[in-house]
Amino acid sequence: MTTDLTPHTPEQDTGQAKAAQTAQAFAPGAYVVLYDLDTSSVGGPVYHFTGTADEGGSVMWRGNTYEPFDIQAEGFEWNGRGPLPTPRIRVSNVNRVFSALVGTYGDLLGCTVRRWRVFDRFLDNRPDADPDAHFPVDVYRIERKVSHDKVTIEWELSAALDQEGRSLPGRLVLRDACMKRYRVWDGNSFLYTRATCPYSGPDLFTPHGAATSNPAQDACGKRVIDCRLRFGVDAVLPYGGFPGVARTRIP
Repeated sequence: MTTDLTPHTPEQDTGQAKAAQTAQAFAPGAYVVLYDLDTSSVGGPVYHFTGTADEGGSVMWRGNTYEPFDIQAEGFEWNGRGPLPTPRIRVSNVNRVFSALVGTYGDLLGCTVRRWRVFDRFLDNRPDADPDAHFPVDVYRIERKVSHDKVTIEWELSAALDQEGRSLPGRLVLRDACMKRYRVWDGNSFLYTRATCPYSGPDLFTPHGAATSNPAQDACGKRVIDCRLRFGVDAVLPYGGFPGVARTRIP
């Protein structure tokens, strides 16, 4: 679920497309989840931690050091129906690091948690290091402390959208027009530099949905049917429009 409503730069859009394309590869690499805990709202710094250790040590990404902790996280899935998710994060309290934060910053209530998902090949100091190659960032705020003992601390989060003062939509809502940028044929190969659509398959189609063998004619018609032609009828489509909008007219 993408809850970061700030406008994306072309580099961010390209990086997210790169992450999506990597996910379709035969051997994409290990999947890493990283967390930023921003306590600036209560007068503190930003902390970085992860449940993944890099050869037993910390993980480096975007110039930040993510310290490994025993973390259990659940409830981040979002299906587009019903209320926004309220995930929970449970961290080890054995070394009392988080106990100290809780005591200093009032249970961390209201602090922002950003959840990054990236493949390990894009981490710092790797041959394919790329600070923009990640899936859309999830932004949450700590709603309440669920439990706290000498073994673990658990919090319940709320989506950044689920806050007073936010309004929807965060961008223009179009029913039959995908806003993602499709790949471009340059006469020799397809260019994905500015593409945000993750399609990189061999099947070619015209904007009207007709199959073609000419790569110069390959273009997306921006409709749901064009997505299905490329990804399959039963696939989870990365469609960038809102096909459910305006199905019912309210007088």
